[in-house]
Amino acid sequence: MRSTFIKQSMGASPLLTARDWLIFGGIIGVIVVIWLLLAPEAAAPFWRGALCGAIGGSLPSLLACLPVHGSVAAQHGDSFVGRVEQAGFVAAGESAEGSVYVRRGPRWLRWDSNRVVIKRAVDGALQVTAPYYFYFRLKRVQG
Repeated sequence: MRSTFIKQSMGASPLLTARDWLIFGGIIGVIVVIWLLLAPEAAAPFWRGALCGAIGGSLPSLLACLPVHGSVAAQHGDSFVGRVEQAGFVAAGESAEGSVYVRRGPRWLRWDSNRVVIKRAVDGALQVTAPYYFYFRLKRVQG
């Protein structure tokens, strides 16, 4: 099972849709408004430090959703789909890109970019696009 997913490239944009950008911008906007309105001068250093930490703390979630593009050999296709489902993804249907798998749970709790897209090639191999955190987890499991 070693190296069933072969990374070919990595995308640059972790936010896939306008909804993702709106949610992330809204979170940053709320943090800035809190910073400007609710931080009295006596507690300003504490609040500014906490809010800067909140902004910095949101960046790893963006990096974790960077898309990784790769392929899976035809003989490992079924086991790879099993790994995707085992990691908490469920089939969400077909699109022009291929079969889409999204995280379980309510829609309002997940990013649109946090998905796995699997397209079967003519030779049976799988062309896969997955978030970086899933790729990292998969590599750890595969050895």
